[in-house]
Amino acid sequence: MLAEKLAVAQPLSVGQVAQVCRVTTRTINNWIRAGMLKAYATPGGHFRVWPSELKKFLKAHNMDINFDFRGERPKRILVVDDDENYAEMVRELLHDKLDNCEISLTHDGYEALIMLGDFKPDLLMLDLMMPGIDGFKVLDLIADRKILHPTRVLVLSGNLSASAIERLKKSRVDQWLHKPVSAAEMLHAVLNLLSDQELGGTGLT
Repeated sequence: MLAEKLAVAQPLSVGQVAQVCRVTTRTINNWIRAGMLKAYATPGGHFRVWPSELKKFLKAHNMDINFDFRGERPKRILVVDDDENYAEMVRELLHDKLDNCEISLTHDGYEALIMLGDFKPDLLMLDLMMPGIDGFKVLDLIADRKILHPTRVLVLSGNLSASAIERLKKSRVDQWLHKPVSAAEMLHAVLNLLSDQELGGTGLT
């Protein structure tokens, strides 16, 4: 079945949804534009549909199609941000959109270092400006550890000055996003990194 071939927590293309629903891509696009099927657009302008939204659509329209999206093992994400409300918002967003993930939070750089060893996340979402150990210090301290465990690193910061970006380019960061960032941009970055797509240390501002 199509769903069993997809990477964990991966959104579906219009073509994949068409295969599941046994209709044409034109029909899927019409459903999306009419608001019948919830989707989001990538930065390149292509529609993507979350498996959870497709499940809701099939149920709402009583379509007799067996669609059971299951990933492999849960992906682990560690969110490090001293803004507790923002960190909780990120966790709620990821829980809502990613079907097969374990998400942990910490608001402290010291604890983040401990959790990196214990939790072994697939993705670290890191703020830069924090009291005590800031994000740059965390990056310095995990530089060697990252070789042992392939944790991808996504920096989320509202303080991405030119000098900060130059420091990030010399670090082991995979990608950075400037706060405030839209939910679609954040999810696009998270999915790319969890899918092991090499981004070469590029940032979205």
